[in-house]
Amino acid sequence: MKKMIGLLVVSGLLATSLSAKDRTSITLATEDWAPFSFNDKKTKQISGLSTEIINGTFKLMNIEISSNKVLPWARTQEMGFKGKYDAVYTASINDERKALMYFPAEPIVSSKWVLFSTKAKKAELKFDSYESLNGKNFCLITGYNYPKDFISYIEKNAKSSFVATEDLSVVKLLRGRCDYMPAVLETTLENVKSKKSLKKINAYDKIFYFDKSLSVSDFYLMFSKKTVSQSFVDKFSKALVEFKTTNEYKSILKKYL
Repeated sequence: MKKMIGLLVVSGLLATSLSAKDRTSITLATEDWAPFSFNDKKTKQISGLSTEIINGTFKLMNIEISSNKVLPWARTQEMGFKGKYDAVYTASINDERKALMYFPAEPIVSSKWVLFSTKAKKAELKFDSYESLNGKNFCLITGYNYPKDFISYIEKNAKSSFVATEDLSVVKLLRGRCDYMPAVLETTLENVKSKKSLKKINAYDKIFYFDKSLSVSDFYLMFSKKTVSQSFVDKFSKALVEFKTTNEYKSILKKYL
């Protein structure tokens, strides 16, 4: 019996090792979250800052991206949890995700969370401390990993309602159905400038954000524990560090930031 258990353990370790070594392709999913990821109508390909960095890293590893899908974030995340896709992005770390997904040591990008509101409410609203948010209404997006201290505070001291996408959240904000919208700076500015639905209502000219940031977050490509080994994730992390030393990486940053 001991010999059999030993053989099973060794076989399992070998299988894990081989799966990391032999993997030649990977499936991905993300959300429509420009400038990090979006469907490029001209090329009919998924593009964006995160996408191009990930593509460059896997190319360095000789790994083919066999598919990449754009879905609403809550669905994207759930599909990653279930192993329907091998990896999903652009994700920050929280306990639920860590339990079901592997995170590389190296993030794809870093960005800051800020509070958006409307210019129509600029005179009556402020954000100099969490206390200034008491009793206010917040537009939130299902499945997003908001800064922990912030979300804990407003759950106790403010009101909030959820929608599926950032576009819907912006519309809700402009209609006066909430006072504030927490968001990653670059994504919201890009959305209100480029999305047809938001351009039609002049969203870019109607919103503003507070200078005081909520936090700075690292964002990752997170891998499903159901389909990807830790050793493969470690290899990806090392390759990502290497890719960040290249001129191609510098060109990507210059293109989007």
